[in-house]
Amino acid sequence: MGKLVAIKPRLDEVRRIMAENATWSPRDFIPGISRAEDRAIRAESLTRGLRAEDDLRFFYESRRHGPLALLAERLAWDSDFFGLGVARLNAVFPLEAPFVRLDAAWNKPLEKLLKQAQRRGVRYLFAMVDPRDTALLRSLGELGFALIETRYYHHGPLTEPPEGERFPVREARPEDVPSLARTAAEQVNPYDRFHADPFMQGEDTGRLMRRWIEESIAGRMADLVLVPDVEEPTAFVTYRFEKANWARWGVNLAQGVLSAVSADFLGWMGKLTPELNRALLAAGANYTFGSTQVTNRPIIHFTQEADARFGRCEHILRVLL
Repeated sequence: MGKLVAIKPRLDEVRRIMAENATWSPRDFIPGISRAEDRAIRAESLTRGLRAEDDLRFFYESRRHGPLALLAERLAWDSDFFGLGVARLNAVFPLEAPFVRLDAAWNKPLEKLLKQAQRRGVRYLFAMVDPRDTALLRSLGELGFALIETRYYHHGPLTEPPEGERFPVREARPEDVPSLARTAAEQVNPYDRFHADPFMQGEDTGRLMRRWIEESIAGRMADLVLVPDVEEPTAFVTYRFEKANWARWGVNLAQGVLSAVSADFLGWMGKLTPELNRALLAAGANYTFGSTQVTNRPIIHFTQEADARFGRCEHILRVLL
C-alpha cells in the first residue's frame, strides 16, 4: 500500500474509466461539442504510448485514497531545447467513485511522483490545472509549486464577413522567419508562462519564439500562419485545426495558438479578423477558440468586441526539483 507502480499494464482500464467518468475536459465550454468525445480524446492522449524514459505514469493505492492514476510525462522536445529535464503533470485521477474529491489531499502520492521524476533527471516540472480541480491545486501549493500563469480561454462561431474593404494578407513563407521571429521575441508578454518565470533565461525564451515560428511555418506546430502581404511582415497569427477530431467533436474547431504585432502594424489585428475568418472558413472550420493570460486586458477586450465569449480559465504552476 502507498507505493507507486508503473501503470502501463493498466492503461486500457485507466483510459476507459477516465473517458466514462471525468467531470470536465479541455474544450467542454464549446457549445455543441460532444463532451463525451472530448473526454475520450483527452483520456486517449493521456494513455497513449510513450517512450520508457518519458513515461512518468503510475498507479497508486492507499487506504485513504483508494486507487489513483498519476499521469505525468517527460517532454523530450522541451528537455532537449532547454538542456534540462522538463516534465508535465497531466492529471491525478481517482479510479473509483467518487471521481471528484474536492477535499482530497494528494500530497503523499505527488511527493512520490516528484521523487521518481527527479531520479529520471527532471529538473523542471509544471502542471496545467483546471480551477475546478481544487484538490490538486491545494496539494501542489503545499508541495511548493509556484503559480506562473493563469490563462483565459475565449470562443465563438465563425461567420462569413460582409463584403467591404479587403486587406492584403497571405500565408507565411520560410523567408518570413527572420522578421516574424524578431517580432515574436521583441513583443514580450511579461505574464506568459515563460516570461513570468524568473527561472527561464531571456535568451532561451527568444530562441523558443524563433523555433515556434520556424515549426509553425513548416506545418508542425500550426496549420495556418497568416501575415500581412508585405515583403518583411512583422505581424502574424497562427492557428491549429486538429481536423482528425472534427467528426468526433461534432464541431469543426480551429484553435488560435500564437500572435504578435510590431509597432509598425498596430491596429492590424482588427483589420485581419475578416480575412482570418475567410481563411478559417475556407479550411472547413466553423468555430474557433483561443487563449491569452487573464492579465492581458487589451486582447480580452479585443476578442469581446469581436463577440468572443468567455470559456474557462486554467492555472499553470511549476516546481524546481
